[in-house]
Formats: sequence, structure tokens, C-alpha cells
Amino acid sequence: MPTRHGRSPLGTTQRRRQMLRRDPPDMLGAMPSREMAHTASVSGMQRRTALTWLAVGAWWLLTGLVWTGQMYEAFSGQVASSYLLRTEMAKAALWIPFTLFLFWWVGRHPIERGAMLRSIGWLTLAVAGIIVARALCVAAINPWIGWHEQLPSWPALLRTSFLSNLLTAWMIIGVAHALLFAQREGARRRQHAELESQLSQARFEALSARLDPHFLFNALHSISEVMHRDVAAADRMVVGLGGLLRQSIDGGAAQQATLGEQIELIEDYVGIEQVRLGPRLRFRLDVDESLYSAAVPRLLLQPLVENSIRYAIAPRLAPGSIQVAARGDGNRLLLEVSDDGDGEAAAAPGHGLGLASARARLQCLYGDDFRFEVETSPGNGTCVRIDLPLQRLPEAA
Repeated sequence: MPTRHGRSPLGTTQRRRQMLRRDPPDMLGAMPSREMAHTASVSGMQRRTALTWLAVGAWWLLTGLVWTGQMYEAFSGQVASSYLLRTEMAKAALWIPFTLFLFWWVGRHPIERGAMLRSIGWLTLAVAGIIVARALCVAAINPWIGWHEQLPSWPALLRTSFLSNLLTAWMIIGVAHALLFAQREGARRRQHAELESQLSQARFEALSARLDPHFLFNALHSISEVMHRDVAAADRMVVGLGGLLRQSIDGGAAQQATLGEQIELIEDYVGIEQVRLGPRLRFRLDVDESLYSAAVPRLLLQPLVENSIRYAIAPRLAPGSIQVAARGDGNRLLLEVSDDGDGEAAAAPGHGLGLASARARLQCLYGDDFRFEVETSPGNGTCVRIDLPLQRLPEAA
């Protein structure tokens, strides 16, 4: 029988029946709603808009102060600083709404491939409108600001506005394009990262979906072999299978589980197989309890144990041993599944989903930050060694 603090891997029938009476978890309750996602998106857009307003306002007010200092130096203090501050700050402040308008206009008509001439036309129209609008603003508020003692003629105002504002408006359009393209690139990067994450999740779930029915089918097959010769043993195996199903439901939506949960899953499965194989199957655990909260991929170890039972223990009449070991090494988790079979059967191509699926799912979760080694030796069995980052999950209650 497997050993871990004197416990049987199958445990008592009563304990397993109590587990099966628990209600399944509400998986839908943990899913974020579309309304929450929409609210977060709107909130983020409002925050970006407010930051844009704040940045544009701060920039032009600072520019007004700089212009004031430059004009004061140019006139060598012969013009009152209060007059220069009033006129230069007003000139800068007028650019705040026009800058925000140009940012918005560039967003609607960016210069890009396929619509370049049309966009340039729309932007030129906007610049012309701003030149006229600023001339109108000067004429309207000149009595309060005092740019001119006597207001020039309308053609003179337009000419001055054209010479003063043309280059500035196109520079703002250039800045708006830079910000727009940077925003698009950031959104593209986020979308790419999200798609990569979704692809990894889909691959992981596809692999898990292949594994779940695989080992459950094998468990049912084992029960069917025992049912006609030992009903009590078959009943215990059914309860153990209930434990397997329970854990499959509990962790069905998760990529990772705690090592403790996976050890319990292994004990349930080995308990079923021990009823079928009897003393031919010897199982041993060498796992430090401090590692029970370590994160491991769901169904990582159980298929490896299943492979050992199927290819190293079941084909022979003599007793065989399987060992599952885990230890920590700094910030790494080292796992090992070994058997004392002939070593050749387990390494034969096409035997079982365990090895190929384990490697693929580790690649999905950890990229290149893992090691997966299979060591076979004829007559000495097979040993699978896995090296993962040591991460912690809260243990299930």
C-alpha cells in the first residue's frame, strides 16, 4: 500500500462519500461580467481624456510663462511685466482649445496609407479654420487684453495670424500623430499579449480535456474488471472514482493546483488500481508537507503515475514499485516519478498521453523556464524528473 503518514491512498469509504455529497463550486460566480469590463473600459477612456486636458493645459500655461520671460528680455525691461504676462499668457491660453480640437481631428483624419491626400486636405482645412478663428479671437478680446492700441484691419489681422500660427498648428498635428500612433502600437501590443495568453489557455485546456476522459476511462475499466469477483472492492473503487471526479470538477477551470491536491488525486487513482492489481502494485510518496501549497499544473503527475502502472507494473506478474517525490531547491520545485519496470516499454513511442502532454502543458505555462527529463534504463525502470519555478497557491479548505 502507498505510504504517507500512515494513510491509505484510497482512504475510508465514509470519507470519500462525504466528499461526494459536497455541492460543486459555482464556477460562473467567479467570472467577470461584461458590464464590469465595459465600465472599466469607459473609466479608462475618461481617465485618458482628463490626463490629455491636464497635460495640454499645463504645457501651454508653461509656454506662456516662457514667452513672457523672452519678451521681457527682448524689451530689456522697458515694457511692464504685467502687460507682457497678460498678453503672452492670453496668447498661449487660446491654444488650449485649438490643440485639443486638433488632437481630436487627427484622430478622425490621420495621415496614413490609403487616405493620405484626403487626410492632408482635411487637416489643411482645420489649420485654415484655426488661423481665422484666432484672428477673430484677437479682434473679440483685444479690448480686455490690449494686444493692439488700435485694432488693425481685418486683412492685417489674418496676415498676422497666418504668419504666427501656421507652423505651430502643423507642429501640433505632428505631435498628435506621434501620440496617436504610439497609442495604437500600445493597443496592438496589449492585444497581441492577450491573444498569446488566450492561445496558451486554449492549448492548455485542450490538453487537459484529452487527459480527463483518458484516466477516467481507465479507472472505469479497472472497476469493471473487479466488479464481478469482488463487489465490496468495486464499491470502494467507485467511491475513489468519485473523488477523482470531484477534483476534476473543482479544478476544471484552473490551469494550476496545489501539489497537495494533486497528491490526493494520485492517491485516489492508485487506490483504485491497487484494488485491481493487489500486492503487485507498491506505491510510495516522498513529499515534504511544506511543499503542499506549491503550484503545479493540473493533471501533471497523475498521468505519469498512470503510465508507470500501465507499462511498468500491469504487464508483469512480479510486484513492482512506483515512487513520487518532491523537494524544494531554493526557488525551484523538483518533482520525480519513478518506477522499477524494464524501462523499455515506458519509453516506447506512442505509449500514453502522459509524457507528451506533460511537456506541452509545461511549455504553455512556463515557456522555457522548466526542465523535463525522462531517464530510462533497461532493467532499472523509468524516471521522469521535472524542474519548475517554486510558486505558492492558497491551499484548499
